[in-house]
Amino acid sequence: MSIMVSVDFSLQDGKQKEFLEFLAGALKDTRAFDGCMKVETFAEEDAASVILIEEWETKKHQEVYFQWRLDTGLGDALGPYISAAPKIRYYEIRPE
Repeated sequence: MSIMVSVDFSLQDGKQKEFLEFLAGALKDTRAFDGCMKVETFAEEDAASVILIEEWETKKHQEVYFQWRLDTGLGDALGPYISAAPKIRYYEIRPE
């Protein structure tokens, strides 16, 4: 069963545009990663945050991806843009 994941980034003042440019490159790899079904980016109008909504085949696929991102230094690369650690939430996709 697929899952939905939200990743909420709180941004430093004036960094949203740069962060979105950074994400544009990084998300190419995310979308190509095994198990990734979809990633959408939502930028808050006041430029204080960006939320990613991701759909993965399984939670395990997303966990493997997340560990790969940590291992390849993405966490450190986020530092100049974010004001707090990202908030990650997992959601079961429920049939209507």
